[in-house]
Amino acid sequence: MATTQAQRASLYNTMAELMGTEDAETLMQQLPPGDWDQMATKDDIRVLGATLTAALAESSAQASKERAEIIKAFSERHAEAAKERAEIREAGAERHAEAAKERAEIIKAFSERHAEAAKERAEIIKAFSERHAEAAKERAEIREAVSDRHSELV
Repeated sequence: MATTQAQRASLYNTMAELMGTEDAETLMQQLPPGDWDQMATKDDIRVLGATLTAALAESSAQASKERAEIIKAFSERHAEAAKERAEIREAGAERHAEAAKERAEIIKAFSERHAEAAKERAEIIKAFSERHAEAAKERAEIREAVSDRHSELV
């Protein structure tokens, strides 16, 4: 049965009359503030400790599970990113090889055209030289004919 505040006050007054106020206060301080059935026993504390230990273990297990899931997701994303980087490098290497092939084809075509132009220049120079030689021969013949004709007239 719970002790009421009125009962506690009556007990204090009685004790104060018998023992004095200082001793009565000391004795009242040793009594629980409420009913005895509200006081925690060692068994109550053990049960609470076991309950808290179980709750902490469950929380720790849940945190470990979530940590493992996060690590797994991170590892999967890391692997995907590595695969994507490899694909990008491969595509870059292929494009680089294609560009090198195209440059080689352009250089080859330019070299062939350059060789053709050089051959054409040589042919033009040869034809010009031949025509120049013919013109020089014709001029010499004309001079000789003019000189002969001049000699005949003089």
